[in-house]
Amino acid sequence: MNTTDAAPRGPLARFLGPVAGSRGAVVMLAIGLVDSTGTGLYLAGSAVFFTIALGLTAAQVGLGLSVAGLLGLVAQPLLGWWADHWGAKQVLIALHLWRALSFALFVAVGDYAGFVVVAAMIGIGQQALSPVYQALVEQVVGEDLRVPVMARSRAVYNLGFSLGGLLAVLAIAAGTRLAFDVVVLANALCCVTAAVLLLRVALVAQGGSARKPGLRLRSLGDLRYLAVAAVNGVLSLHVSLLGVGVPLWVALHTHAPDALVGGLLVVNTVLAVLLQVRASKGAETTEGGLKALRRGGFALVACAAVFACAGLVTSPVVAIVLLVLGVVALTGGELFQSAGGWGLSYALAPDRNRSEYLATFNLGMSAQFVLGPAAVTVGVIDHGLTGWVVLAAVFLAATLVAGPLVTRADRRSLRSSPDGVAPA
Repeated sequence: MNTTDAAPRGPLARFLGPVAGSRGAVVMLAIGLVDSTGTGLYLAGSAVFFTIALGLTAAQVGLGLSVAGLLGLVAQPLLGWWADHWGAKQVLIALHLWRALSFALFVAVGDYAGFVVVAAMIGIGQQALSPVYQALVEQVVGEDLRVPVMARSRAVYNLGFSLGGLLAVLAIAAGTRLAFDVVVLANALCCVTAAVLLLRVALVAQGGSARKPGLRLRSLGDLRYLAVAAVNGVLSLHVSLLGVGVPLWVALHTHAPDALVGGLLVVNTVLAVLLQVRASKGAETTEGGLKALRRGGFALVACAAVFACAGLVTSPVVAIVLLVLGVVALTGGELFQSAGGWGLSYALAPDRNRSEYLATFNLGMSAQFVLGPAAVTVGVIDHGLTGWVVLAAVFLAATLVAGPLVTRADRRSLRSSPDGVAPA
């Protein structure tokens, strides 16, 4: 081979790796970057403007967002069923346009009732976005590349959230209603852009069933699949742990400086962007997905132990070292849990009901967003060392039962059954 004729491999080419030759994969990653930048812009600035620009209390904001989260949780299996029967691409386009409309309506919101309505609209569309996107990825790149593309999507989403957060700093500094309107309209524009980019995506495999039977959410009756989803949901508590638990633990229970929180979040983001692809290698199969999920679980057990120790030491330097090590372990748990979740959610879902099953699997993650902050604050932070020990035990139990539950749910030989799903 003449190496002089080989194409140069820059950072982007190395990042894309085996998916570089798939135009559909590149477009899906571009969609992820656009969408996550808009979402990061909104999330970073929304809480401030809900209280300052709209004059809402923290309790009102929390209640409204909880309503949005619950509606999003309930709507996911139904939206997944629609994606199976109308096409994941069409439903994902509709979700992006729905979100664009919802964010744009924030411009007209002037009272609490309007805030709750718009937040509920956003909640319905926001949580179903991930599993429908995941279903479409498989239809765009095929079975072999679906987990590699999801891993790269996760890295791209982390990058987009960071970019959006940086842009939100300008709006937060302005602190006006106009600045908030610009933020939500910019996010709406990102949603529209993502929908337009989806029009350019070609499918290599069709998902769902050609038949159009009446509404029947089979995934909710598949107890074995739900059990695996529940274990994945428990391990996904790392999201609330990083966003809520770590800042409170650093500030209230350690001798480390409060300013360390920002640095810990940066460490997490950088490691996630750099290592998510590597952590996902081999997770494409049931066995590989289970192995990744177990690695994530054990990493989270170690993370809880290290954070507990950080609260026992009196030296600020030692506390800082332990907290950094804890975040590194937490990030490892995040990366491997994500990879295992993707692999298992694909591998254990029937072909004919793929989108619906993926949406149901995502219920564990969505429940974490609803219940996780309270579980972490009340159950862990408020109880100090005991709370961390209990959390470590929960992570360990979830990790140990994952194997038997996955084995029971693995029904590959029955996926070709007439109704596309095996009995629970």
